[in-house]
Parts: sequence; C-alpha cells; structure tokens
Amino acid sequence: MRILYAVSDLLADLQSHFVDKYVLERELGGGGMSRVFVARDERLDRRVVIKLLPPQVTATISAERFKREIMLAAQLQHPNIVPVLSAGELGTLPYFVMPFIDGESLRARMMRGPLSARETVTILKDVVRALGFAHNRGIIHRDIKPDNVLLAAGAAVVTDFGVAKAISASRQQQGVRPVAPTMTGVGTSLGTPAYMAPEQAAADPSTDHRADLYALGIVAYEMLTGAPPFHGRTPQALLAAQLSEIPAPLTSRRYDVSVPLSTLVMQCLEKEPAKRPKSANEVLRMLDDPGVLVSDAFPAAEAPKQRRKRFTEIGIGVVVVAAVAVAWVLTDPGAPTKAAADSAKSARDSAARVAATGSAPATAVATGPHAVAVFPLVSVGSDAEAGQAAEGITSQLASALSRVPGVRVSSQTTAAAVRQGVRTPADAARALNATMLVEGTVQRASQRLRVSVRLVSVANDSTVWASTIDGTTSDELALQDSTVKAVAAAVTASVRR
Repeated sequence: MRILYAVSDLLADLQSHFVDKYVLERELGGGGMSRVFVARDERLDRRVVIKLLPPQVTATISAERFKREIMLAAQLQHPNIVPVLSAGELGTLPYFVMPFIDGESLRARMMRGPLSARETVTILKDVVRALGFAHNRGIIHRDIKPDNVLLAAGAAVVTDFGVAKAISASRQQQGVRPVAPTMTGVGTSLGTPAYMAPEQAAADPSTDHRADLYALGIVAYEMLTGAPPFHGRTPQALLAAQLSEIPAPLTSRRYDVSVPLSTLVMQCLEKEPAKRPKSANEVLRMLDDPGVLVSDAFPAAEAPKQRRKRFTEIGIGVVVVAAVAVAWVLTDPGAPTKAAADSAKSARDSAARVAATGSAPATAVATGPHAVAVFPLVSVGSDAEAGQAAEGITSQLASALSRVPGVRVSSQTTAAAVRQGVRTPADAARALNATMLVEGTVQRASQRLRVSVRLVSVANDSTVWASTIDGTTSDELALQDSTVKAVAAAVTASVRR
C-alpha cells in the first residue's frame, strides 16, 4: 500500500502496524498529549484519526490498563460524542482510533472572535448533552476545553472522552500518584490548567463530574469574552488562580449577555463543587430557559453617521431651550439677567460639543458623588402588557432613587435619549456623568411577569448587584414595589460602602 506522507520512522512503523486496515495520510498538529494521524479506512471508505501516546506520556503507565479504561469510553454511543472505534499498542505505545470529524474545533472558531450568545448557548447545549450522557454512565471527561469540542454538520461533538481518566488510572496501577500536568510538562494528561477545576488542580482523588461543569463554565466564559478568566498566566499561576481566585464577573467583560446566562456561567465557576449545578442535566434545563437568550443590555451601536445625527438632534433641542431662555431675558427686564444669560451660554456650548463630538449633552444629567442613571426597562418581545409594566417600574425606580440620601438621578428623558446612541451601559452612564446605572428587562409568560434588574458600577464597568423578581399581571403594583425596594436597597448599600 502507498504511504502518502511518511516523514519519520514512527509514521512508517504505524503504517506497517495498520498495513491491513488503514492507509496513513498525514499527521495533524495540536494533539496536546498525543500524536494524531489521519488515515483512510479503505474497506469502509472513510477517514479515521489515530491518536498515539508518545513515550514521555507512556513511560509511567500500564498500557494494558490504559486499553481497558479507554474501551470503557468506547461504550459511549451518543450523537454529541466522538466514539472510540478501537484501541491497541504499537510496541509499548498505546493508541486509540476515532472517526475523522470533517469540521473545525471550537478553538479554531474562537480564533475568529467571541461568539454570539445564541451561538454559545447552541454549542453549550450539545456539549452538556454529551456530558450528561457520559456522567450518567459514570464516565468523567476531565479535560473539557475548546480543542476537544469539534464543530461539524451544524452540531458540536466532544472528543477524547475518558482519555485523561485512562491515563490517570493506568498511572495509579503503576503506583504513581497523579500530579498536575503543568508540574511535569506532560501537557493534558490529567487536565489543562486553564480549564482545570480547583479539585483537579489539588489532585483531589474525590474529583467527580462537577469538575467537567467547572471546565464547561470556563469554556463558556471564553466563548463569550474571547479569553478564559485567568488568561496570560504561567501554568503555575493558573493553577493557583483556579484554587483561590474569583473570576471577574462575566458581565464586566461583556454587556450583551443575559442575566440568566451570566449567572449560570458564574455558578459553574464556583470554587466549591457543592455550589455548582448538581448535574449536566440541570445545566441543560437552565440553558433551555428562553431567558438565557434575552439580553438586557444595549442594542448594537448605530452607525457613526446615525449616532452623530441622533446626538445632533439632541443638541438642537438644547439650542432651542437656550434660545427660549435668551428671549425671556430680553423681554423681562426684571429677570435675573446674568444667571439666565450664563445658563443660555452653557446650553449653547453643550449643543456645540454635541454637534462636534457626538458626546451626550451635559444638561439634565445627574451630578455629585453618587449619581445614578435609570435607563428604561426593556420589554422582552412586543408584549404590550410587559411594556406597560416596564414603563411603570422605570418611573417608580427613578422616583424612589431620587429620595435616597446622597443620590441624584438623571433625567429620564435624557437617559432614554442617550441610551439609543451609545453602545454600552457604561458609556451611556459616563455621558450622563453617572457613577451607577440601573437597567433591566420585563418578560411576560401567561399571567406571570418577571423583572430582571441590575446595578452597574461605572468606575470598574462591573455589575455590583442583580436580581430577578417574579410577580403576576393581576398585581403589577406589588411587583413594582418589590422591584423598587430591592433596587433602592442595593443603591443604598453601594452608597454606604
């Protein structure tokens, strides 16, 4: 048989071993702990992938035990799991064979930039289905990461199930205590530091399926923000961070993510396994909630010309107010001429800045050490009843917060106008000279209403408080009261800190 790409003795030996089964075509890079080769199964006219463990990995493992463990994973037959077709040894080097997936890895997809919330949730559901199926059969992946998630034919599939466990178990068979891979340079034998749960980093023998959920949370975080929580650190620093450091809130790094989705991701990243979701099936139920795709953040930025036009219109309105003020000064000799003239000049200057720079007007904004911008709550969908509830809650919030000692609230009219022309909440709040902002959504399902609201600190662009409050359409006033009290308490607490 013809060898298409023989570049080493290893490749030649592998071809000789599979002479009656496969024709080796090429070696793939990026295999992590294994050497990965693409081969053609000419009998079935299909491509396969052969993964061979190199000597530096196999030096301290039992090949026979590894084969037994990997064949347990071969029992996993699920649409979102890449199956193991066979396993064996090339001399002393264990290998296993899997189908070739004609697509790209999630890692390759993320190289083109962060994913949308919808695309992220779609991929997460497929991965979680795979995890749930495996976990229910007592198999933990232990190395969930973008490289082990493949995208093909409109679905995500998980590869290398059971490999980390097989290596771990075969090392234990040899009397070798598992250690974190970064301490030995082995690569991904027991996990990858950037995605490793704290209990894995500590080599805790009681590590269970919830380690996969932690890794899933990091993958989700990276899909949405473009980088994992502790990106750019040394392997040792990564392990230390996984053990003790709380990741920055997802909402502090991306604003167009719904509160339910952000909450789920951060729950998966809890240091204590008991605080994470109990199972992959629970995560799937949370992902199936329509609310995970309902962003309560700002719409996409308008085109620069449109934004300039919008702010120019606001500026024209300021000029009109200024003109009225000047006319009043000229027709009323008893008016406080200097004060009115100064006010008119300030308004004209503000309008000029708006027209020249596209910045929000400086009038009608909150000032002071604790200034809050209350943006209109958004009705999910086109539901008129939810829209009315959103308007009522927004009005009550602005009124209630204005009575909190030490707090000033921006004009609702100006806040609404600025919101339409600025991409992120923090940018809008800065344009309003606010130090905090309040925003949220209202959603109706039959006779139930759900308010999702959050308080954002402008200084560090992070959510300092968020809550979901449920009520009914028959008692919207009670829902208003509950929401207003909760937000007012959060603002008061932030002011006192």
